[in-house]
Amino acid sequence: MPRDLVTAQAELTEAQAALATLNERVRSGDDDVTPVQLANQRELISFAELRVEAAQRTETRLREEERAALAASAKQAAEALINGAGMDDIASAARTAADAIAHVASLARARNGQIAEIGTTLAQLDNDIAAATDAKQSPGPWASRKYGVWGDRQRVIVDGLGNATELEVGRLTMLAIVAGLGPTDEGLRAQTQHANSFHGLRNTVVRGLLEQYPQLADAFAVTPEEYAAASTRGRYELSEQGRRPLPEAVEG
Repeated sequence: MPRDLVTAQAELTEAQAALATLNERVRSGDDDVTPVQLANQRELISFAELRVEAAQRTETRLREEERAALAASAKQAAEALINGAGMDDIASAARTAADAIAHVASLARARNGQIAEIGTTLAQLDNDIAAATDAKQSPGPWASRKYGVWGDRQRVIVDGLGNATELEVGRLTMLAIVAGLGPTDEGLRAQTQHANSFHGLRNTVVRGLLEQYPQLADAFAVTPEEYAAASTRGRYELSEQGRRPLPEAVEG
């Protein structure tokens, strides 16, 4: 409480105690206590009560002013957020993250393509070996292993060294998301949100974000060329996400 109110309450308590003392002295037969003293003390109590009321009003006014100032500050900050403060940076960072994931996926697909190419070569080698071998002495599967290398389009092995296995792009990008969100409580909640949103709801979630935040809509806009180059299923997904370019921008 403000000091004025504390002081006023202390003065009132003191005045009330003094009156109680005078009253008790009268009851005990003390002839030195006069009616004027009692009246004066009662007036002091009335005055002290007014001081307390005044201090309470001042405290109420000050607290209301503090609440109003706090609310005004919160309103100003909220208005700034509603008007998009900070969303440009978030949209830019989200776009950068999406581009990074796309780059990871591209690198993984290129590596998978190399594995598939090697696997195709080994399959041809297996067939050549089988064709050149007497049917009664079939080399069986992985005939190329005689040269220390064998495999298929998903995995190739070099004896004594190890293997190179196809990377599942979805799992690889999940690793990036899990690591990026982190193991904190907030990060784990975000991971749960990601998992729950992705299955069956991803298009709805994307559309909702793009509709709510124009900055994200701009950052993840699809050009007419990109839309036209997408597969039929891809164009459907983009439309469901609200990322289909305006009709007048799309040819055909």
